[in-house]
Amino acid sequence: MSKKNTKRPQQRRRLVIGRRGYVLVGSVGLIAVLGLASVAGPWRTSLSRTRVGSLFFSPPPPLPPPGSPSKEYIYAGGRLIATEEPNPMVAPTNLIADTFSSARIDLTWTAAAGAHHYQVERAPNLGGTFTVVNSNVVGTTYQDTTVTSVNAYLYRVRTADAVGNLSAPSGIDVATAITFTDNPLTVGTTLVKAVHMTELRQAVNAVRAAANLSAATWTDPTLSTSVTIKAVHVTELRSSLDAALTALGITTSAYTDPSLTGILIKKVHVDEVRQRVK
Repeated sequence: MSKKNTKRPQQRRRLVIGRRGYVLVGSVGLIAVLGLASVAGPWRTSLSRTRVGSLFFSPPPPLPPPGSPSKEYIYAGGRLIATEEPNPMVAPTNLIADTFSSARIDLTWTAAAGAHHYQVERAPNLGGTFTVVNSNVVGTTYQDTTVTSVNAYLYRVRTADAVGNLSAPSGIDVATAITFTDNPLTVGTTLVKAVHMTELRQAVNAVRAAANLSAATWTDPTLSTSVTIKAVHVTELRSSLDAALTALGITTSAYTDPSLTGILIKKVHVDEVRQRVK
């Protein structure tokens, strides 16, 4: 009769993850890698070093991308498993760019919730690169004194938090650096002059350039004291400017006296074009 094999089969050792850490389990005892248990059991030195080394000396997890607004990154086993994200920044609203003179454009906007400060940006034309004019504006107003006379500019503003995270940009507005003659016009006192029309033509063409449109063509290209200001001069200003504002996505209210046929030129007709280029 043959003898039974009384030798006990070798048990496999395995790695178990417990609540307090990683635990190696063997045939005789166990060792708690992240606990206070003592060593017991016939583990091989090579096995222990390999497993423990893989737990404690793995490469560090990758850093988050630059400029990420995440506040906290949680890693386990060398992998990113969770992040705590801040509330998204809210863009400012109601941005208004207003011409003060040929050397200054004033900006105002409505405050955004959670804003620490604001960043003002400017571009020379539609599709052009917006550059930072000022990255730390406290409050909701800004005076841009880095403009060039008879040039139009596109502006937008971003909300920033205390560490520099930025919101999406606000809507854009346009303004032209120009100083108008007889500003403001006075009813019954200020005469309608050729220079009023000439300055408006310059400003309208500046806005058209910002909208990537060619310069407008005018009836009576050269105005002088001998040329009577006509309805067609104002009509051409309106239509040429409206095309540029439409291209920029800027809406305005209706003009006073939409049709100027048989109507004398009034102060309001000039003022409305001035306000739109400003």
